[in-house]
Amino acid sequence: MSHIILTGATGLAGSAILQHALSSPSISKVSILSRRPVAAADGNPKANVIIHKDFTSYPPELLSQLSGASACIWAQGISSIGMKEDEYTTITKTYPLAAAEVFKELPVKEKFKFVYISGRGADQNGKASQMFGRVKGDAEKQLLGIASGKQTFSVYNLRPAAIDPGKTWIAERKQNFVEKAFFSGAAPLLRPIMSSLFTTTENLAEVSVALALGDGEKITGEGVNPDGFTIENSAIRRMAGL
Repeated sequence: MSHIILTGATGLAGSAILQHALSSPSISKVSILSRRPVAAADGNPKANVIIHKDFTSYPPELLSQLSGASACIWAQGISSIGMKEDEYTTITKTYPLAAAEVFKELPVKEKFKFVYISGRGADQNGKASQMFGRVKGDAEKQLLGIASGKQTFSVYNLRPAAIDPGKTWIAERKQNFVEKAFFSGAAPLLRPIMSSLFTTTENLAEVSVALALGDGEKITGEGVNPDGFTIENSAIRRMAGL
């Protein structure tokens, strides 16, 4: 059975990923890096909540708790709305890159898998007009660059479009105004006519965990970019059986 690392466990995607990972018979341990306690992990023998304040630093005492991990699902994130670019960049790019540089050196039997929850519209060519697309795209590009220099380290960039919490959302943080407006107002109208844009938290969790438990090799098929590691929303839906 596998030991995986998870960030963003109190958020929209991360909370669903946590529940899916804890219920998976293929996972023996989930090390959760979080700035605050994670109520959803309370009392679960598989969960190891590690209170971690500085996501640019991974001291030896922290790494000792991550010993044996074979994957990380990086679900930590924040909406770019109202954010200054330097602050958004720190959370969205600096933190995962710092973690990847450290985790690539963790001893593994085959490959360490780093699953980065990005988003539709991320542009690795730096041509996106929106800050979100530029920053996420550059994070993807640099993560793939780290992986290209380490044979035992793989990166998957997942690009969900509209992440749909459905009726089972259990995130511990409150929805912001935009999320509330979208999912209570626009989403019910859009789902019937634009269903291909929606990915439920459960489906995203299923695919994220499957990649974390996989072999770290390239993915093929419709909706997967030529690099074999950047996976668009349509491919996430296909891999989830939608």
